[in-house]
Amino acid sequence: MSRSRLIGHLFAFVTIAIWSTAFVGNKVLLAYLTPIEIMIDRFVLAYGALLLIYPHWRLPHSWRDEFYFFIVGALGIFIYFLFENFALKYTQATNVGLFMGAIPLLTAILAHFIIDDEHFNRKLLFGFILAMTGMGMILFEGHRFELRFRGDVLALFGAITFALYSALLKRTPTGYHTIEITRKSFFYGLVLMLLYRLIDGTPLHFAPLVHPVVWGNLLYLGLLSSGLAFLLYQQGIERIGSIAASHYIYLVPLLTAITGVIVLHEHITPTMMVAGGLILLGLYVAQRKG
Repeated sequence: MSRSRLIGHLFAFVTIAIWSTAFVGNKVLLAYLTPIEIMIDRFVLAYGALLLIYPHWRLPHSWRDEFYFFIVGALGIFIYFLFENFALKYTQATNVGLFMGAIPLLTAILAHFIIDDEHFNRKLLFGFILAMTGMGMILFEGHRFELRFRGDVLALFGAITFALYSALLKRTPTGYHTIEITRKSFFYGLVLMLLYRLIDGTPLHFAPLVHPVVWGNLLYLGLLSSGLAFLLYQQGIERIGSIAASHYIYLVPLLTAITGVIVLHEHITPTMMVAGGLILLGLYVAQRKG
């Protein structure tokens, strides 16, 4: 494996590790803030951080490029997080996690039609079945699964949206710095969030911002989960492709379970061990050549 591809795999893994823990922070903030408030706060922080790191601004190369950044920002920043946050409001986190597990398969299918050098094949499907079996074992252990139509449909649409976003990232216009690309997508995503906020008309909540649990989670979501993680994910896709990068999403429930063992001193169960093995095997099968 080349050094560039190795770095790409590392970036994808670190991104998913950050997003695995951010999922919990997002759920905590929903007790204090509305979904759209969380989105605006975290991406304002992320945009400001990227502007400080790379304080260069220039006119668009072309309106076609700007339209691309608008579409990417609309899909990956605005629409996806709107679906995810409202899904968490109306259904169980377990349900959302299960639908998010379908992102790699959806990405592979969409990339097959959008990107010339990434094709759907049987090993991707077999890897998906193995990994989803392991994910289901972890997600449903000790939980009673219950379909909740409104939230589940939103979670499914969120998965489809993020899969399309991942596939489109492979077609990023050339001649732009990585931070500049990410910042532009954040900008258009924020514009759409603010428009939604104006139309929605619900009052803003400033009082919860004084609580350490609120601003602490917002800083984590804004600086790491949004700012750093989106940069790494884009770099990972550029090096290994959208399909390979999306496969690391299979690790989300496994990493969450490991975090519970380390932080909350939970016990490793035989189910977790078998499920973890299936997830890793599915990831290997989907990634292997030939």
